[in-house]
Amino acid sequence: MTAAQQHSGEAGAGLLRGQWAVVTGGSKGIGYAIAERFVGEGANVLIAARDKAALDEAAGRLRALAGDGQRIESLPADLGGRAGIDALFDHIARELPVLNIFVANVGYGIFRSFLEVTDEEWDGIVSTNLTGTFRCTQAAARLMRDRPADNRAILVISSIRAQGARPNTLPYSTTKAGLNQLVRVAAYELAPLGIRVNALSPGLVVTPMALSHNPQAAELGAELAPLNRAGMPSDMAEGALYLCNPAASFVTGTNLVVDGGESLW
Repeated sequence: MTAAQQHSGEAGAGLLRGQWAVVTGGSKGIGYAIAERFVGEGANVLIAARDKAALDEAAGRLRALAGDGQRIESLPADLGGRAGIDALFDHIARELPVLNIFVANVGYGIFRSFLEVTDEEWDGIVSTNLTGTFRCTQAAARLMRDRPADNRAILVISSIRAQGARPNTLPYSTTKAGLNQLVRVAAYELAPLGIRVNALSPGLVVTPMALSHNPQAAELGAELAPLNRAGMPSDMAEGALYLCNPAASFVTGTNLVVDGGESLW
């Protein structure tokens, strides 16, 4: 039984009772696990993703976990371009009474040697991972500024690949390093408004995306992490809950590494 399932029995119970959270890339993997954990803590949740079928299925599972009075919404959205981002935030402004938590989780990468990366691959990853996340976090911050609430938190999903240097990960690693700096500057500028901005950096996590790159991701993760296992989406969800809940009201501009010790070597 997941933590979300354990906490879903009482309507509105939990650390995020009555709050509104938006999770992008929320239909699978880390994004879905975060949404599920938030629902288990009483939040109303909107998940956004490109794949409508996967999104509908995920929203159905979240509704089955939700207590009476909790709202679960989903919105198909391609957040790699301006049009999709504008549509998402138009919907949020129109349909949600307040935005307490925004989780910028959309991103992808390729495994390609430095000399073989094409312009199209570079531009696509930068547009989605870095530019798209900048646009989303800026729009979320503007909404939070205009609709004050007790808890306002923006979480950017980064990666330990922003640190060190692993071969064949250049576009992905570069964008994640850029996101870490985005978080620091945004946190500093938004602090006077009471808006917190933090990053979460996973190591190797067993997600559908990771498995599509390497079917042996779980075994590889166990080899890489001193804790002798790969990360799971639920591990990332616990980190996200800490950074986004009101108990972390004095935490901003930080990068929480959740990697089983993988980045120690």
